[in-house]
Amino acid sequence: MAKHFETIRAMDSDPQYMALLGGTRDEAATRAYLTRNLKHWEDYRFGLWMLRDLQGEIAGRCVLRHLAVEGADEVELGYGFHTRYWGRGLATEIAKELLRLGRSELGRRSIVAITTRANIGSQRVLEKTGLVFERDVQHDGVPHLLYRSV
Repeated sequence: MAKHFETIRAMDSDPQYMALLGGTRDEAATRAYLTRNLKHWEDYRFGLWMLRDLQGEIAGRCVLRHLAVEGADEVELGYGFHTRYWGRGLATEIAKELLRLGRSELGRRSIVAITTRANIGSQRVLEKTGLVFERDVQHDGVPHLLYRSV
């Protein structure tokens, strides 16, 4: 995963890509993000994946990882694509596969996802995936909507 630092850094510094993900990250924040995700892989043997298009180019990233939600240990699904891949239905496809993996491979009956109120596109993806809005939560000091699989 460390070999993908520059790719992740490019996503993290893209204002359009990060607009609905809490804003751009500086290099130190990208390193911290990558370090957390590598540690998650070491601890749990699942986590962040890089997504490639049919030509082998990095299209985005997705994740299944533990997430503390108001003190409760949950498993979260998440995704993000370079802006040139938006509007193709890829997020819904990936979210459905993450939900399947979370249930079949991790044995989790319940999977969550969080998004900001402004991220209408992500809310639609989560609903198409079969998650339902549960409640408002705070994550990293930012208000989010919590969705849960049913």
